[in-house]
Amino acid sequence: MTAFFLKQLRRIRLVADWLDDRQATLDIHKLRERYAPLVAEAEKQKDWNERNKLLEEQHFDSNLILHPVYARKGERLTEKARRYGITVPSEPSSNADDSEDWYLSNVYGFWFPSPQLTQRLQREIRDEERASYDEFRKWATLVFAIVGSLLAFISVRTKQKQPDPCPRNYYRNDSGECVSALSGRPEKKAIPDQRTSPPLEKPTPARKSPAPLQ
Repeated sequence: MTAFFLKQLRRIRLVADWLDDRQATLDIHKLRERYAPLVAEAEKQKDWNERNKLLEEQHFDSNLILHPVYARKGERLTEKARRYGITVPSEPSSNADDSEDWYLSNVYGFWFPSPQLTQRLQREIRDEERASYDEFRKWATLVFAIVGSLLAFISVRTKQKQPDPCPRNYYRNDSGECVSALSGRPEKKAIPDQRTSPPLEKPTPARKSPAPLQ
């Protein structure tokens, strides 16, 4: 079940690279632990031939572990550089050719980028990524400005379409009052005129009954 799960995870490129790098780091650590006491003992015995032999074996075993990692990372790096239009020098056509940009694996026989070429490609890729980000930020700012302007225009148009509560032939002045277009005075509520209002009827006093005759 675990093997099947790891196989499925390795279909993801980033996960596969991380697993390979982690395994290579563990293998290198084990390799140093194995050779360190042997080299120390040879140095203690002043057996320099044995010491040099052990160091050469350790170097060869290290290349067996690390060169595939370097080749894989170099392939990823050159692919990314070409996507950005960065010029990548061609690999030498023969194993006998010398190159400052490519390193020949003495274990597997393939080429991978030298440290100098790796540093140059990484630097140029960073410059291209920074330029791409600046271009994206510029266009994003322009888009946000256009969207903000459209939203402001829509908001103004929506407010203009709302009906004014002022009556017909009235307009709203600076203080927000409804003013008649004819008189120029604010509309006020009508107050009934006391002079034209009908007088209130006073209650009729009750008539007294006449006293009975004696």
